[in-house]
Amino acid sequence: MALSPAHRPDESARAEARAPLQPAPRQPAVGMVVPYDMALDRELRRFTADPAGAEQLDLLFTRTRFEPMKVTVRQARAISKPRAIADCARSIAETGPEATVYGCTSGSFIRGRTGERALRRAMRAAVPVPAFTTSGALLDAVRALGAETIATATPYDDAITAQFAAFFAEADIHLMNNANLGLSGRIWTVPPERTYDLVRAADSDRADAVVVSCTNLPTYEVLDALEHDLGKPVISANQATIWQVMRHLDVPYAGPGAALRATPRLSAAEPAV
Repeated sequence: MALSPAHRPDESARAEARAPLQPAPRQPAVGMVVPYDMALDRELRRFTADPAGAEQLDLLFTRTRFEPMKVTVRQARAISKPRAIADCARSIAETGPEATVYGCTSGSFIRGRTGERALRRAMRAAVPVPAFTTSGALLDAVRALGAETIATATPYDDAITAQFAAFFAEADIHLMNNANLGLSGRIWTVPPERTYDLVRAADSDRADAVVVSCTNLPTYEVLDALEHDLGKPVISANQATIWQVMRHLDVPYAGPGAALRATPRLSAAEPAV
C-alpha cells in the first residue's frame, strides 16, 4: 500500500536519522574527596544547578578510608592527613578534573589555617589543578561578602565547634555567638527544620553573617528562608564549597543564597588557588 504524503518520512528526518550521534558536551569535571561517612553527594550536585535545574559541574566523588570513630576532634584529625587526601585526589586524576576539592569542614579546619593550606598543597602536588577545601571556601565566602563578624552553627560537640571558631579567628573574623547540636554521628539525618532552628539560635545582632559548618548537614532547603528571615547572609559548607569552585571555573552560581549569588566574578588578577 502506498503511503500518503502525510505519512511519508521526510528527507530531513531520514538525514537526521543517518547522522552520527554526537556526545553531549561535558561540564567542567571536579574531583571531590569526601569523608567516608559523607551522605549528601546529591545535595552538593543540587548546588551546581543553573536556574533551569541542569547541573553545571560534573562532580566525581571518592571517599577517605573508613575510620571506626564517632564525630570528634580525633576523627577530624584522622580523616584529614595530607598524604591520605592527596592519595584520594590522585585516584581521580585519570578522569581529567579541572579542580579538586576536599569536601569536609572539620577535616579542613581542625589544624588551623596552616593545616588547610597543607591540604591544598598536597592535592595540587598529586593533581596539578586548582585545589580547594570546604573551610577555605567558607572563609573566602565570608571575605567576599565583607563580613567581619560572624555567628556559627554546627552539628558538632563543643570541642570541634571551638576549633571551627578558632579557624576564623586566625583570619581576624570575630565570633559573636554560636550554637551546636552536640551530635557524634549520622549528621545527614538532621531534618531541615532542625537546621533552620539551629541557625536561628546561633544568630546574633552583632554578626554580619551566619556560617553553617559540616558538609553532612543538610542546608539546601533552608538557606533562602534563613537569609530572608534573618536579613543577612547565611553561608553553608556545601553551598560555599560549590560556590568557590564555580567562581574559579567562571561558571555562574545560581543556587540558594542571594548573598553569594550576587558576588562578583573573579578578576584576571585573582588566579585560582
